[in-house]
Amino acid sequence: MKYKNLSVILAVASLGFPVINGVAHAEKVDTLSAAPAVETATAAASNGNEFEMFRFALEMDKENFVKKSLALDPVQEKKFLNVYYVFNAKLKGLNDKRLAIIADYLSNVDKLTDAKAGELAKRTIEFRKQRIALDAKYYDAVAKATSKSIAARALQVESFLQGVGDVAIGSKLPLMPK
Repeated sequence: MKYKNLSVILAVASLGFPVINGVAHAEKVDTLSAAPAVETATAAASNGNEFEMFRFALEMDKENFVKKSLALDPVQEKKFLNVYYVFNAKLKGLNDKRLAIIADYLSNVDKLTDAKAGELAKRTIEFRKQRIALDAKYYDAVAKATSKSIAARALQVESFLQGVGDVAIGSKLPLMPK
């Protein structure tokens, strides 16, 4: 199948937010704060799970990017991160659903029926509804923990990152056949 490896590329693109890596390193990310991440990544690699290692490293880059973008004082940052970690765990689960839709699409793109196209479209719409609902909960939780201004800025950063991921995925997916 000509799209066999594309699902892996899309998984990396959707979870990697390619812009984060470049921006975070351009801003001289503090490597001392990455010590626990290195241990976790090393453990994942030794278990033969390079994808999880890569995904974890990208999540760390994302976290650093978000923290630098928000530029909170230590007290606000701690309150924010308590919400952010919960949000990010839920987002990871939601992104796994999206990856399953993409993998299903790619495994069926050469033999796509009208019924399968409809099913994939409905699953995609449901994913987007869930993502919007998660964003709303994220905003509310950050606003409650910090302030509405910080919550709005956090949502703005997250929207930017989600947009980058959407563009990366959309640019790699083959258009649904006629």
